[in-house]
Amino acid sequence: MKVGFVVDNDFINDGRVFKEVSILSAKYEVKTLCLNLDKNTVSDSKNIHSIYLSKWTKNKLFALASWLPFYKWIWAKAIREFIIKEDIQLLHVHDLYMAPPAIDAIKNSQRPIKLVLDLHENFPATVLTYNWTKGFLKNLITRPRNWAKKEKDILRGVDRIITLSNDYKDSLLKRYSQLDEKKIFVFPNVIDFSRFEKFKVDKTKQRDTRVTFFYFGVVAERRGIFDTLEVFERVLLNEQNVLLRIIGPVDNADKDRFHRFLAKDSLKNNIEYTEWIHIQDLLTELNRVDVCLAPFHVNKQHNSGVANKIFQYMYAEKPLIVSNCTPQAKLINDANCGLVYKSQEAYLASIISLTKQKDLRNKLGANAKKYLHDNYDGESHAEQLFKVYEPI
Repeated sequence: MKVGFVVDNDFINDGRVFKEVSILSAKYEVKTLCLNLDKNTVSDSKNIHSIYLSKWTKNKLFALASWLPFYKWIWAKAIREFIIKEDIQLLHVHDLYMAPPAIDAIKNSQRPIKLVLDLHENFPATVLTYNWTKGFLKNLITRPRNWAKKEKDILRGVDRIITLSNDYKDSLLKRYSQLDEKKIFVFPNVIDFSRFEKFKVDKTKQRDTRVTFFYFGVVAERRGIFDTLEVFERVLLNEQNVLLRIIGPVDNADKDRFHRFLAKDSLKNNIEYTEWIHIQDLLTELNRVDVCLAPFHVNKQHNSGVANKIFQYMYAEKPLIVSNCTPQAKLINDANCGLVYKSQEAYLASIISLTKQKDLRNKLGANAKKYLHDNYDGESHAEQLFKVYEPI
């Protein structure tokens, strides 16, 4: 069977999609259609197709996609061409908003193609946390609540659904009793061990002498970055010898505020910021830090599953400090690999505690890697993914 993956993202750096393709390629011929934001970069793989949109165009059309059809039209056309060119028999699309163009593309292709929808997040809840949807005028223009109204019909229009966690699966079944439980499968954001084992650590990149804390991923208010910066100001007032290393793109709506923080006299000598790295360089960066942070705001989205980066931190044998989002707090407590906080005061205390206790950092980091290998082996999760397709 020939399977077509569709993701409106960079395929190579999307750990979840890359892992799923790696697993499914053992049984199926898998082709991928993804988004390319750099027209000068074209994949040389015959298995990867892409459509080009400038970042500005993508962001604007995506922001309006809840009520204007332009983003859907672009993708529906590209998916239909992809289906016909590659003779796709099953379509596997990622994120709720990609299902409508896929449904249209299948209809227009006039082919009996089954559709799998992979929910990376609780999108109707997530979109409400984006700063570009907040405020009267922005909310009026983007109409983010439309996604919650559309969700039921979208989910009923696909053949299989994949969620990040059992909790999220249960919440969907509770909201929409018409959904068939047997058609909803769980595939968590587990790390691709075989892929990470191939990444080399560049040991020529020196560690800082200060205890180094690490934030990796999209830099945004909803991800707790400003909570972190405010706490680090207080940590430095406590005369702690620490460094905060941040890697990730900044949400447009948060750029001014973020860069104002970086320019503060109280912080600028104790923060290093990098906008982006290749995924194969992540282990090198993790080798240069002492503690990893996941300060996500508690909301419906962050309670829908564990972020991929948590497993990446655990693989690198790093202790974690995390907010009390239910899935990640449970994982960190079960693994005994970090500290969970419920308030800014507790966040501050956690940072100071791990700054002072090297032995505790080492113990928690060792627990993280052991728990990951003991409980998230690749074979069992591969079988979960194969079950989605058999029978369909």
